[in-house]
Amino acid sequence: MSSLHWSGDYSLNIPAIDNEHKLLISIVNDIEHGLHHHSHLRTQVISESMQRLSNYIRTHFESEERFMRALNYPEFEEHKAQHAELLEKLDRFEARLKSGGQAFNEEMLLFLKDWLLRHIILHDIKIGHFYHEIQRSTPVG
Repeated sequence: MSSLHWSGDYSLNIPAIDNEHKLLISIVNDIEHGLHHHSHLRTQVISESMQRLSNYIRTHFESEERFMRALNYPEFEEHKAQHAELLEKLDRFEARLKSGGQAFNEEMLLFLKDWLLRHIILHDIKIGHFYHEIQRSTPVG
């Protein structure tokens, strides 16, 4: 499986959100590197990266949701529900990992990568379009 790489196709052209997305991609890549780590530190590396992802994604979602609220974004509730769904899945992943009931695996990694890229491309991009449309239609000075 190959690491994720930032692409202009993912850009909302809103630097703060784009930078947060870049960091999320970096953290998911750290998880992947941990998965392929061949030492006794593998579990620790994955666990620390998952904790970082969990913490940062919550911060990112709060930031993105504040931004959508400020814009009166029409798809806010649907978008927020998608965030909540991912957080539930992350919580379940973390609980299984902490309980020792399951080791982090390629399937979990694929889910994270797929969810992140699909969410950015299919949903977050709409926020960028909406924001830029407002900017174009708002008279200056």
